[in-house]
Amino acid sequence: MITPSISTSELYKYIDTLLETDTPLFIHGSPGIGKSYIVSDIARKKNLELIDIRLSQMDPVDLRGIPSIKENQTVWMPPVFFPKDRESQGILFLDELNSAPPSVQAAIYQLVLNRKMGEYELPRGWRIICAGNRLSDRGVVFRLPSPLVNRMVHLHVQARFDDFKIFAIQERLHHFIIGFLSFRPDLLSTEPVIDDDTNPAFATPRSYHMLSDILKANENISKIAPLIYGTIGYSSGVEFSSYVKLYEELPNIAAIYEGEYPEIKKEPALLYALVSALVEYFNGSQSHQEHLFAFVEKLPTEFGVMLIKDIIIKDDSIANHSAFNDWLEKYGAYII
Repeated sequence: MITPSISTSELYKYIDTLLETDTPLFIHGSPGIGKSYIVSDIARKKNLELIDIRLSQMDPVDLRGIPSIKENQTVWMPPVFFPKDRESQGILFLDELNSAPPSVQAAIYQLVLNRKMGEYELPRGWRIICAGNRLSDRGVVFRLPSPLVNRMVHLHVQARFDDFKIFAIQERLHHFIIGFLSFRPDLLSTEPVIDDDTNPAFATPRSYHMLSDILKANENISKIAPLIYGTIGYSSGVEFSSYVKLYEELPNIAAIYEGEYPEIKKEPALLYALVSALVEYFNGSQSHQEHLFAFVEKLPTEFGVMLIKDIIIKDDSIANHSAFNDWLEKYGAYII
């Protein structure tokens, strides 16, 4: 039986519940979907300390500490990265748990269940979250022992484009990527390539984030093709490079925001590119808002609604414009 997966946006909600109830969590998910980022983001938003431990790089002694003699008795000196302040609050993030050897997994049994390890005790204000890749991801993964499995809630997370798009707009990822994945959301995550020693790259949210940084430094696709293929994989890279050529067919985006509204071809691929370019160029000014609401009427309804929704993610002040209520009354039924 295949366990149903949840989206990254749902993961935020469930983590809130588990933090409140002090219930340890294991997040299962493919590489690069944002497991570490989400835990870090939650800690930041809740003003919690975060200690990120990569267990695959640990030995058992690294966790329990080394023995020392005190008053003719052996005591264990806990590692420096464990929280010491009894009044502090935070998240102890045990990443790559199932990539750690069995001896390390066994070492954290007591920590996950009883919040203790030898003489060390985790402060009451701290919560435990674990994460790791799936057995099917072809990484270095050890099956978790049943006693440890039974000490945590397990959530299987899958990257979905709707969630990634919100993140991409808020984080100002390059609009080429947003336009491309709007057209081909199935290429947000691809399977690792195991039979190509020359280019093992594959697409993930993380690799598209890296590609965004590369594009911001050099938008000339013809000059950086090897970088594209080496970031998101050859197959996805070829399709991405081909798609980006559509941007050459777009009308002058600056002119649209100055009141020139050209006729637009009703080709989906081109319309996705146009929407991403309009969102990228939008600066929130009163003039931009007025021309946006005028031009959106020239777009097919689906793309017009998409444009306004994406603009709101970037700058929600547009909801205060006088034309927004009229637009919402007319197209509100299309908003899911």
